[in-house]
Amino acid sequence: MIEKIKVKTVASYDSTGIEVNLDKINYIFGSNGTGKTTISELLRNSDNQKFSSCNIEWRPGGSDFDIFVYNRHFVEENFNIRNDIKGIFTLGKESTEILTLIDEKRKVAEKHQERIGNLEMNIEEKKGQIENLQTWFINQCWDLKQKYDEVFEEAFSGLRNNKRKFMERCLVEATNNNNEIYTYEELKNRVDTVFKNSRDKASPIPVLNYDNSLEKHSIFQTKIIGKKDIDIAKLISELNISDWVQQGHIHMEGTDGICPFCQQELPRDFKGKLEMYFDETYMEQIQILNSSIEDYRENTIGFFEKYNFLINEDKPYINKEKIESLFELINSAYKENLQLLEKKRNEPSISVELNSIMSYIDQINSEIELANVQISELNRVIDNINEESDELINDVWRFIVKENKSDYEHYNSNFRRDSRALEGMKRSKEAQKGHKKRLEEEAIDLQNKLTSVLPSIHEINVLLKSFGFTNFQLAESNEKGNYKIVRENGEVANETLSEGEKTFITFLYFYQLINGSNDHDKVNTSRIIAIDDPISSLDSNILFMVSNLISNLKKKVRSNDSNFKQLIILTHNVYFHKEISFNKGHGSQKQLDETFWIVRKVDNISYISDYQENPIKNSYELLWKELRENPNSITTPNIMRRILENYFKFFGNIDVNEIVEEFLDEDKVVCNSLLSWANDGSHHINDDLYVDSNQELNQIYFNVFKQIFINSNHYSHFVMMMGEFQMEGEKESIEHEATKEIQLAMEQTAANQE
Repeated sequence: MIEKIKVKTVASYDSTGIEVNLDKINYIFGSNGTGKTTISELLRNSDNQKFSSCNIEWRPGGSDFDIFVYNRHFVEENFNIRNDIKGIFTLGKESTEILTLIDEKRKVAEKHQERIGNLEMNIEEKKGQIENLQTWFINQCWDLKQKYDEVFEEAFSGLRNNKRKFMERCLVEATNNNNEIYTYEELKNRVDTVFKNSRDKASPIPVLNYDNSLEKHSIFQTKIIGKKDIDIAKLISELNISDWVQQGHIHMEGTDGICPFCQQELPRDFKGKLEMYFDETYMEQIQILNSSIEDYRENTIGFFEKYNFLINEDKPYINKEKIESLFELINSAYKENLQLLEKKRNEPSISVELNSIMSYIDQINSEIELANVQISELNRVIDNINEESDELINDVWRFIVKENKSDYEHYNSNFRRDSRALEGMKRSKEAQKGHKKRLEEEAIDLQNKLTSVLPSIHEINVLLKSFGFTNFQLAESNEKGNYKIVRENGEVANETLSEGEKTFITFLYFYQLINGSNDHDKVNTSRIIAIDDPISSLDSNILFMVSNLISNLKKKVRSNDSNFKQLIILTHNVYFHKEISFNKGHGSQKQLDETFWIVRKVDNISYISDYQENPIKNSYELLWKELRENPNSITTPNIMRRILENYFKFFGNIDVNEIVEEFLDEDKVVCNSLLSWANDGSHHINDDLYVDSNQELNQIYFNVFKQIFINSNHYSHFVMMMGEFQMEGEKESIEHEATKEIQLAMEQTAANQE
């Protein structure tokens, strides 16, 4: 069945449009021009481009139904000036056994259709579960992307703004990526090398070279003293005053034999003995000492000058802080050694041992070697940058796969299970469709043995005669499978039919068509029926006959054995609506399988309202309700005319013209305009007249309409029906209950007139 109709951006429906939720039996009431035919035409011709913004939503398993629509377009297409009318194929009644077999196959096919519908609902439910599972996994994968995006953005290139594509890449990598697993820190370092660094190669850092032999020069540890075989040597040695004597010897020059320390006269040969003590060997050692000290100083200063670039320049992969610290230690050791050497220079007889800086240099060289390894790797990567980039990206995704392992396993196991279930349902659905198609084809083969257009001619002619149409009938056309309309003398009657005759035979043709088909192979399909105002130009007797046919159709829709599944009735006629909505045993009370709607047009835009009970309970009451709820409708003046006719003419035989005489001259014109319909007669079904929508004119009519009730002393009835409160001093003596009795009497009178 159809579950919902959406109509928008077509005819008088705006871009918001309407939604109509349907059940088995559906009634849509509305005045002429409000938009009913647009709804029926959507059902009849939904593929038309003008309905591209509209939609028909089906219940699961219901889209295979055929839709039959009766409206004015159906009449125009099937009954025009051409002679022939398409024949209707129906099942003959010659073989009860074959008919029973066809019916059995149709019922079994319907059961398959029910199973198809259930499977479609289960398929949609399972699809929803899979979609929810995918949404969950997409979010889990995206959380990983967000977590590592800043570091691994190059590896995620092309996927960083698309959650679903990122998830799909995770699935592919989980299946195909078997690379070695690296830690996050390892990958981060490689990212810095491959993606972050410059593409320029780096030069290796030279290691530090230092001649440490000067630190170990023997002269620094040699005690430099004078000649031992001089008689004063023993005294100098015992007193250990060699350095003091040597200083005195230097200062003896120019003292004229006086001791530079005690100012006593020196022995006559003392100076000679000192010169013998500080002989040539001693002076050579002093000279070696001084030159060695200078060599050490120059060598160390040269070392600093050569390798200061390690602390003054930024070199890749070097721990600059550590290098600076080691250089400070070297400099400190150097300064201490200079102090030791200066002491040795002043006191040649002492032995000194310099602090070695080689341990610090070795540490610096170790750092340089580590840096050079990374520089070598960098240069290798630059030489093979494309291969390295691809390898790193694969390793990053292997890391993501590892991080995502538990979520992937949960997703994969559930996805496989649900997918298998979904595929099983789809296979079952296709199998059911195959069984259904086979049964339908078998039923069609059986139908072809019995179907004919002739029974339809007979059925329609019987109905025509039973309803009093005896001056024309259907006959088989010269073109096989078609009909023609003929008079009793055999003359073709298409062009001479009255509107009422044309309308009635068109509806009978439609009524017979829904029990068969113009297509030989579609005689007994499941179908939905929509009927739009079938009683235009018909008198009241035919109205009740048409109502009776539709009531029989309602019974078939409600029967589980029928191929009629849904009925949609659209009308503007309150009497017809009242008849077709009547349910035996329940009256006009709404049933569980029914829906009631009223479509209205306000400011040239159509709207629709649904009702929890039948809104068309009484034609007179409906007129007042329409006047209350839609006072600016294009049909408002006609509604007020019909109220006055019902109330004053049918009830009490009150002469409204006498009431008009009480109005002022300028208001009499309006009164007469409002009442001009009366001479048209009131013993037939009146369609709504079309009047231009004019709010100011409607208000003028309404004021006169109200004044008529006041002047006739029936204002209390006006107040009751309009739901207004009377102003103080305006209350009439008529009690509410009495007014209700008047209304009931009026309704009874109207019923008798009908």
